[in-house]
Amino acid sequence: MATERIAVLFGGKSVEHEVSIITGHQAMDALEAAGFSVLPIYVTKQGAWHAGRPLYDLKLYKGPSSVLAGGGRLEELKGVYRVSLSPDPSVRQLVLHPRSKRGLFSKDPALWADVFFPAIHGSTGEDGMIQGVFELADVPYVGCDLPSSVFGIDKHRMKVLYRSAGLAVLDCLVAGRAQWDRGKAAFLERVEAAFPYPVIVKPVSLGSSIGVKRCENRGEMESALETALVIDDRALVEPALTDFIEVNCSVLGPPARASICEQPCYQGQLLSFDDKYKAGRNQKGRKQAGAGMASLDRMIPAPIADELAKRIREMSVAAFETIGAAGVARVDFLVDNPTGRVYLNEINTMPGSLSFYLWEKSEPRLAFDELVTRLVQIALERHEEKKKTQRSFEVNLLATAKD
Repeated sequence: MATERIAVLFGGKSVEHEVSIITGHQAMDALEAAGFSVLPIYVTKQGAWHAGRPLYDLKLYKGPSSVLAGGGRLEELKGVYRVSLSPDPSVRQLVLHPRSKRGLFSKDPALWADVFFPAIHGSTGEDGMIQGVFELADVPYVGCDLPSSVFGIDKHRMKVLYRSAGLAVLDCLVAGRAQWDRGKAAFLERVEAAFPYPVIVKPVSLGSSIGVKRCENRGEMESALETALVIDDRALVEPALTDFIEVNCSVLGPPARASICEQPCYQGQLLSFDDKYKAGRNQKGRKQAGAGMASLDRMIPAPIADELAKRIREMSVAAFETIGAAGVARVDFLVDNPTGRVYLNEINTMPGSLSFYLWEKSEPRLAFDELVTRLVQIALERHEEKKKTQRSFEVNLLATAKD
């Protein structure tokens, strides 16, 4: 029976805020089933941290009129505290808000944790920011470290890195806001010279298919870029495959091992946010709410040849190891039917629903509670390994310096 207390962080300053709430509650359910004690930490859309057991209630987050929607009423919940994590590793406590009547530091052991479990998707949670806080505080945490998170979230740099590692990716062109504002027509002409229509426009650092648009002409591409550059500071354009299937695979580690493959099912030529989170059905065929990525209609195992499945699983492990990932990730691929070429589309270093639905059907099977237990073990093992690294030397270079 596990004894550690796990702080699960969810929400965040991200366009994937609501998706993260679902993943966070799924993770807490699995952690409790595994015997862990759970400390919920809800991060508002403004970036404020609130901790306390009452936050482990998915009903609080439903609809615009929920008790948490306004943010200011959080403190009215008994047992909920506004907190932050000190970057000073000697503190080892969650720091209460300066305006709190309870003082700066909590004396309540229920407001500390042995391991921190970020379930925040996208910006501030999956891009290295929160990982940097954990590193400074010197606490064990689940998932990728700062460098692998940075490469995992950035679709452009990811392509550059994976291409250098010999993994096939689609070409792309990237525009930042300043470049776009200086010369929209010039960038559109560059894209049209490089790729035939249709093309795909994507925000560089967002997930859940938010801001992703398939474009058939210049007008659609310009509109899609305008939208993408509102929700991200860079956008990329890549050629769109016209006859293809998507295949996904999860990786757990280190040591890295790949799950069974899946093929998502959706309408149209692009897997949308609604396809991922709103269109799924349960085993009885009814639509289910609050199930995150687990609600997506999918075929498991993917109906592909064994040789192709083996290749995708090998590429998934290579993608995971190339960025130095840890914990659980999902790697998404595009298979071009006319040529048989397999393109690595992206890696998700904090996948929706933690991809538990793939692991519970893999061999050897991992139930959700077993998956989160392994994630906590990896976090503790990695933290112990980091302790072996010497960070400073006792060399007084100033002792002989002249005044």
